[in-house]
Amino acid sequence: MTASTDSPANGRCQSGFPVAATVIPRAEPAGEAVSCGLGVSLRACTARLPLRWDPGPPAKRRWIVEGGMAVSTPGAGIPIGVYRGRGCGISAIGVYENFIGREVQKVVDFMAEQPTSWAQFENGNLTRTADVSVWQNVLGQRQLALGVPACCGASAGSGGTTWADEASGVNDTHWEALGNRLIGLGLGGALLRIGREFNGNWYPWQVAEGGQASYIAGYSHVVTVLRGLPGAAFRFCWNPSLGAGNLTATGTESCYPGDGYVDEIGVDVYDWTQKNSAGKQVYPGNAAGTTTAQEQDVLDIMLTERDSLRGWYSLALNHGKPLSFPEWGLVLWKTGSSYLGGGDNAMFVRAMADFISGCSLFGWHAMWEDPWGAGVCDPDTKPGRPIPAPMSRAAFLQAFGS
Repeated sequence: MTASTDSPANGRCQSGFPVAATVIPRAEPAGEAVSCGLGVSLRACTARLPLRWDPGPPAKRRWIVEGGMAVSTPGAGIPIGVYRGRGCGISAIGVYENFIGREVQKVVDFMAEQPTSWAQFENGNLTRTADVSVWQNVLGQRQLALGVPACCGASAGSGGTTWADEASGVNDTHWEALGNRLIGLGLGGALLRIGREFNGNWYPWQVAEGGQASYIAGYSHVVTVLRGLPGAAFRFCWNPSLGAGNLTATGTESCYPGDGYVDEIGVDVYDWTQKNSAGKQVYPGNAAGTTTAQEQDVLDIMLTERDSLRGWYSLALNHGKPLSFPEWGLVLWKTGSSYLGGGDNAMFVRAMADFISGCSLFGWHAMWEDPWGAGVCDPDTKPGRPIPAPMSRAAFLQAFGS
């Protein structure tokens, strides 16, 4: 996609999105390329505008387009959330809010993926000792965005272990107990991410080719059970990870459970290496050796592969559902003995900021901020932090700080 010839005059690229609303604040001087609101390839779709960065006070940060048009920091008004550790408590959330200069709208947390008993599941255990009651009466206007496991019979020692089992209702009493627990704690309006990242192969509730019908039946049944509880006002985030994952033949969209069971579409996006057309991993396996060209190649794949960023945006628009990113972020850790990320990748952060700001039907987002130093809010000098991220931190604050 090429830039429209009238971009400098009207502030629009050929996609039709207003560039003024989607410019990514950067530290570079005037003349920096601005990608279109679709978040498509920074190489393929740019509208070069004469820009000058006016830092000003935090609330007034903006780009000035020479010729008179002012461009505000694009993401400062977009709902944002954060994860700072299981059951971290509201004080840890406050520290992050000081970091970005504004209050978050979502507090991200996760129930134990493999509870060792149904009692743990029903209690909403986040860890062996902490449970969802840590969020009782402290959230204010914030909403709990809770990752909830499914098909827990194997770890719990009895009950259903598959999505077909969930559809049959064998685990209904446990779901009802969990829902009533949340409602009783004043968390009946939580956003629930049931069986998140189901298209991957790392959770017990994963879905493989051929399992779509069982998954849809099981997921929709659980949603129906929870919605039917007295006092329930739960919202449901249908939450795959980026890409086709296990579902290479039909794509993850083949698991869409239907509009009646989805309040928003959430996609988890990380800066993992990708395979190029030759089947070779793009990133070199060490953060320091990653090049700008490699970062761009990975971004292009994320934007164009099956179940890509643009694909999910299109699906969300077609179904009239907000698109959210409950988890997105850098890959600053090893997987086993291998490093599979792009390191301190400010290009990725800027591209995500552009994409988020350009979505006409966007929900919220949360950069991954695991407190051992997996994100950008912790200092680069924090003991145990695997990879410093000063450039990504600056890009994130310029895009989403206030």
